Amino acid sequence: MRKIAFFTGAAAAALVAAPASAATTINLVPIAGTLTGVFGNDHPSRSGTDLYNFTVPTSGDLFGFVGSLGLKLTLTNLDFTSVTLDGISFDKISSGNFELQTIAQSIGAGSHTLSIGYKNAQLLSSYGGVISFTPIAAGVPEPATWGLMILGFGAVAGAMRYKRRGQARIRFA
Repeated sequence: MRKIAFFTGAAAAALVAAPASAATTINLVPIAGTLTGVFGNDHPSRSGTDLYNFTVPTSGDLFGFVGSLGLKLTLTNLDFTSVTLDGISFDKISSGNFELQTIAQSIGAGSHTLSIGYKNAQLLSSYGGVISFTPIAAGVPEPATWGLMILGFGAVAGAMRYKRRGQARIRFA
């Protein structure tokens, strides 16, 4: 279900995303426990590089997708030259008329930069994509930690019991 929503959002991003200037900020919106944002360029120049910045509050896992549908007969073709997140390249899934690139990466808290390089952009070309960030949940203590905690409670209980035995008792005749 998440993947269907993700790819639907990516398709919508290709149609409604604003053109990128020197650097565009991607606004991440909370959706079902993730932070999700769309990006894209409806009418890129013949060739160039678009930069997108976004910020995440904590460490976590990021999944990104960028795609372009181009048909040479309708002047919509565009070729990606590079797609990177903080210098790490996206994986190329397909090229040609339908270009698709994805990334799955663990990232740290703070600002990140997405760079989209392209060439051969025709008159009606466009591209769009989606990024989805999932924060890492707080971890469960390891078994050794649980063992030490239980041992500590046992030591405190033993010390309290031992203290009670050693107290002097007063008897009245």
